[in-house]
Amino acid sequence: MKKNTAVILIFALLLGLCACSSDDETYEETVLTVLKRGKVTENIVESFDKDYYNIEELSSEFSTSIDEYNNSIGSEEIKLDRIELKDSKVYVDLIFTGPSDYEKFVGQTLFVGTVSDAYDNGYTLDVTLKGVEKGDLIGKIQLMGMMDNNIIILSEHVRIKTFSDIAYVSANVDVIDDRNARVLSESDGLAYIILE
Repeated sequence: MKKNTAVILIFALLLGLCACSSDDETYEETVLTVLKRGKVTENIVESFDKDYYNIEELSSEFSTSIDEYNNSIGSEEIKLDRIELKDSKVYVDLIFTGPSDYEKFVGQTLFVGTVSDAYDNGYTLDVTLKGVEKGDLIGKIQLMGMMDNNIIILSEHVRIKTFSDIAYVSANVDVIDDRNARVLSESDGLAYIILE
């Protein structure tokens, strides 16, 4: 399916202006939430204080892009839950039926499944991960022994909330607490998060 260039440019604009903070309750930064049954939500929060920005145009672009995507699939796989301007910030809440819809719509990698599923989908898993609790390092051999564990693989520099406690992460992931982490903005490549 051909990617919607307009919406990818909108996401690049919004995510490129990331306003970061650790205040989870007020969503002072963009938060990607991965839920247990596969649903994904993204709460985008970005500065929006320039005179030439227009919230109505942005809202229309999002709605049109989402409608086009859903029509091409034949069902409502993405929903625009909210878009509003408040205190010179734009808040956009999106709901995705699953990670593949997120990937196709946003143009960023997002895999959620078991380690076995990740391997079957072409991820080599040739990475070194660090344990959250003990700081121990594991590699591909140990990962292959954790085939039933859930893994999240993503490319977006974003805060992520998980449906289960985080056990291991790649070097480009900063663990905030048991179920919250942040993919470091200065990092390159994919980020890996193994859940307990």
